[in-house]
Amino acid sequence: MFMGTLDSTIINIALPKIMNQFNASLNNTSWVTTIYTLALAVFMITGSKLADRYGRKKVMLIGLLLFGGFSAACMFAPSLLTLIVFRFFQGIGGAIITPIVLPMGVEIFGKENTSKISSVVGAITALAAAAGPALGGIILQYSTWRWVFGINIPLAALALLITVFFISESYDETLAGDVDWLGMLALSISLGGIVFGMLEGRQYGWTSPVIITCIAVGVVALFVFYLVEKKVASPLVELHLLKEKTLTASSLVYFVTGFSLVCPMLIINYFLQDVLNYTPLHAAIIIIPVSLTVVIAMPLGTKILDAMGARIITFMGLILIACSLWLLSLVKTNTPTVIIVIFLVVNGFGFGFSSVSLVASVKYLPKEKTGVGSGIVNAMRQIGTCLGVALLVTVLNNNVINSKNDIKDNSIQIIQDHRLSPQVKKVAKNEIRSVFKNNSSGKNIKTSTKGFKTKVTKVAKKTNNLPTPKKSSSLGQLYQAQKQMVKGTNQLNDSLTQFNALATKTNNPTAKIIQPLASGADSLAGAQKKLLTSTQLLAQKQELKSVLKGIKHQKNRQLTKAFSRTYLLGAIIVLLCSPITWWTDYKKQTA
Repeated sequence: MFMGTLDSTIINIALPKIMNQFNASLNNTSWVTTIYTLALAVFMITGSKLADRYGRKKVMLIGLLLFGGFSAACMFAPSLLTLIVFRFFQGIGGAIITPIVLPMGVEIFGKENTSKISSVVGAITALAAAAGPALGGIILQYSTWRWVFGINIPLAALALLITVFFISESYDETLAGDVDWLGMLALSISLGGIVFGMLEGRQYGWTSPVIITCIAVGVVALFVFYLVEKKVASPLVELHLLKEKTLTASSLVYFVTGFSLVCPMLIINYFLQDVLNYTPLHAAIIIIPVSLTVVIAMPLGTKILDAMGARIITFMGLILIACSLWLLSLVKTNTPTVIIVIFLVVNGFGFGFSSVSLVASVKYLPKEKTGVGSGIVNAMRQIGTCLGVALLVTVLNNNVINSKNDIKDNSIQIIQDHRLSPQVKKVAKNEIRSVFKNNSSGKNIKTSTKGFKTKVTKVAKKTNNLPTPKKSSSLGQLYQAQKQMVKGTNQLNDSLTQFNALATKTNNPTAKIIQPLASGADSLAGAQKKLLTSTQLLAQKQELKSVLKGIKHQKNRQLTKAFSRTYLLGAIIVLLCSPITWWTDYKKQTA
């Protein structure tokens, strides 16, 4: 369970390394994440149903071999294309192993311990999802991205040994008739089309023929699936199970949990690394408390569930998630790290409490139906994550693009408002426009100033058309004093020159004394003019420092605003979805 869930989040932090390794674009590299999530969402229900029919132990072993084998293949992938293909088959393995864990646990420990089993499974799921970026950051700090996949190999081998020697075979004894192959095909096409459309909508464009076709085909296939399930003797998903409101509500809560997971696990990573310029390890250390909090919150939530029912604890979980996202929207570039950690801890408690919905989901289902129930709930979380990536990352992308435009306009205005020479202003403005023109897509949110500094510093050394310093500044006062000294020296020089000319004309012996004085005064005037120019250059240098500081401030303020708006959207959506928890434990409340 830990492996299957971990791989849906651990890879995000390694994408820049993979992109550099294969010299690929960000769009192509993102498929390493997309294809795995797509496989999980599409094959999870199918995998759980096949396990119920043909034997959970046998199918689990197949899933572990697929997952472990293709994890090793991913580790040694020679190209980006082969890595993406290997990730797809690894995702099929993950879709098989994750939903089977819960019914196998119920088979081992008995129906009466369903809450405890679900609590452990839910805690491991939440821990793995939250630990992904943190563990990935640690691996990248001390090794290569290939070990992000390599870590699965010993875990898969251990899981295989445990399953072979300590797990007994179990089935859903109520199943009869042929396998619902048509239902499997329709559901796979439906989920594949809808999930692909959600994940790639921001890349192709939401109104592009590809996305519209995918979503339309997915919706039609979903309707066909519904008709097939109503007619066949042994349906893939017994639709009457959805009449169990606890299962339905828990699935919706898990969907919202998967959706909201995108903010603290993916978007906060962008903020920490691309805005605050933290290393992957530094970002990982900040996020780790989320994982640790989930370990505490999940068992605590189960205790509250046993005492008060799932309705209260899942509602609390969603409210805490919404609060944490709102708190994250208040984070600035100068916010102390400890405050960010506290906000993430709040999110960890919310994530742990809302994950109790997995415990409630199969609580009132027959023992033999826990497999398909687990498959439905886990698939809903994956679909929720897909929607979260599609919506929240698209919103973030748009917010960042808008912020960049504001940064560009404000930066040009800052340059215009400062006392700089015309040539410096021209070069600075052109460089600002060039930076944003070459980086207008919003994918890389770092605003490079290295080339800007080099070119502007070079032109700022020229001495023609230098501006005068502000009179109110210390350099301005020094400049004015030097100017007066130059004026006085020039006047002295003129007087000495006139006196020297008159003395020379009248053969006055003082001419021999005045001539060197006039020459010295002339040299002094030249030195003072150079000093004036140096003062102007120094004042311009200080102005440039102020310009760079102002641009950096604009960058941080505008990009922070972009993230803030994205967190707020996530908080609002989670808050609006929180009332669905009142369906939970319906049967218990009305018994």
